[in-house]
Amino acid sequence: MLTAATMGHHAFIGLTNAAWPAAAVLVAGAAVAAATLAAPPQRDSWRILSAALWTVAGLALAGSCWVLLSLIELILTGTVRDRDGNSDWLAFSERLSLAVVGALFLATAVAWQRRGANACPRCGTTHPPMTSTRRYPEAHAASPRVRRIACAGAAAFVPYLVLHALGAAGVAGIEPDGFRPPWQAIAGGVLAVGLAVFLLFGLVRPWGMVFPRWTLWLAGRRVPRFLPLTPVWLIAPTLALYGTGSLGYAFFTEYGVVSLGGAASIAFGGYGWALGIAAVSYQIRTRPSCAPRPSTADAR
Repeated sequence: MLTAATMGHHAFIGLTNAAWPAAAVLVAGAAVAAATLAAPPQRDSWRILSAALWTVAGLALAGSCWVLLSLIELILTGTVRDRDGNSDWLAFSERLSLAVVGALFLATAVAWQRRGANACPRCGTTHPPMTSTRRYPEAHAASPRVRRIACAGAAAFVPYLVLHALGAAGVAGIEPDGFRPPWQAIAGGVLAVGLAVFLLFGLVRPWGMVFPRWTLWLAGRRVPRFLPLTPVWLIAPTLALYGTGSLGYAFFTEYGVVSLGGAASIAFGGYGWALGIAAVSYQIRTRPSCAPRPSTADAR
């Protein structure tokens, strides 16, 4: 990222003249992250550094909002291209790097907030050190409201899949320029949507906290929190931002909301926001608490 600016490449993630502002934000973010290692969590510095970390994390994740679509294109076609059909590997690598950087800044911000609040890094509450042991909650579903949001996020894919299937069946006026997608591409899309819905429902159902019986040797074991949350926070911002932005774009151009592109915007945006809400619920529901550590007398 910094190399692009210093070598005279002013474009960044496909945006003209964005290299130097991006470099400035990343350098400032690196300085803030270094300050969290050197500075004690005093009240004033804690608030300033927390705000700076969250800002850099938000900007980085926003800048990576098309990386998932590029990954899908890479899997289906073996390459990535820009709007004009030219090779777009540089912008793709920059967006992919921003997704990783955003996730790292997000983790740093959460850790710094807990440190500044004198909270336990395991459960987020305050208690004397070395006096407790970690305890995880029993597997349970999310609230009815969050489950309804998850169902809506899954249902957002239906119009997109139906239109793609009609295009593959030869119905005119659906695919751009008369393009007719092969059934293999449709099958791959259905599989990808199935995996996406599986991930979403895993965040709101009990089997997302404890492996169910059909997982064989894993059955009954606790699901590590990072296992579903890592992919979620890498793809949810991308889909939510892309879907919302492209849907807003469709309202003011000939792009059209009632089209295959509009259906894709609704699918990606609806799923992305539902995934983010479900992930927040999952983080809260699976957060460990600290139970009193048994004393030697109690053990006897």
